[in-house]
Amino acid sequence: MRLFVAWVLVVGAALGVAWLLAGRLFSLFVDRFLTIRVANLPVSPIQYDGGGFRIANLAMTFGALNNLPYAGLDLTTDATFHVILTTGGRSFTLGPRRNPVDPGGRTEIELVPDQGDQLYFHADRSAIGWPTPFEFSFMTPRSPWWKRYVYYRLVWQKKSGAKLEMLWRYEQHYRSTTGWTEPLMLWNSQTGLVRVTIGNAT
Repeated sequence: MRLFVAWVLVVGAALGVAWLLAGRLFSLFVDRFLTIRVANLPVSPIQYDGGGFRIANLAMTFGALNNLPYAGLDLTTDATFHVILTTGGRSFTLGPRRNPVDPGGRTEIELVPDQGDQLYFHADRSAIGWPTPFEFSFMTPRSPWWKRYVYYRLVWQKKSGAKLEMLWRYEQHYRSTTGWTEPLMLWNSQTGLVRVTIGNAT
């Protein structure tokens, strides 16, 4: 009996250490198959502020997981005053631009969808967070005890069938005094714009 209890304690301790060391990786693995819907979010107004979209009140960066601008992602205005998003050799017409092109080179763009477009913007969170009891930062007086990811997904569907999908991964921190923070873009090689895909009309 004592030997059995000892083995249970050893195995429990080993699992606890593994969870502390690899909890984030396990959470990411689970996120590939299961996340929990947090909210369906408003999709207007939409602006480009030079560093990413601002959708309603949320700043959605174009910074990738490598802490650099998402490779090959570009916004331009065509001759019909429509805003075009280009990535990976493909282009997607977002909609008409509402503000004039700044001759001084300012990059801010206000835009609206074309009539008949369908937009969806929602947030999901990790089903499993991970503990960070030993994390310490001189920048914050109280380091988080838990972390988890929040995923933002924008789907932009045209009447033609063309579709744009954008996926972001941000991070939330839990502190005993304040609860969960707002999702954060941290430039930590773990958060940012994960994927941009454009599907052509069939």
